[in-house]
Amino acid sequence: MSGEPRLVDRELVTVVREEWRVVDRWWTDEPVDRRYFEVVLESGRNVCVYRDGERACWFTQRA
Repeated sequence: MSGEPRLVDRELVTVVREEWRVVDRWWTDEPVDRRYFEVVLESGRNVCVYRDGERACWFTQRA
């Protein structure tokens, strides 16, 4: 997998507060392999993003 996120919504990531990985449903046709990051952006906004290992792309977690 790729490294830590550097930009989110065209805004610089200043701090990575936490990182964790979720691997689930590996026995199905739709496995989940995600690497999550809780980050602080340059504006001070806290955001949770993840990289999907199956699709090899980044997503922003929405509440």
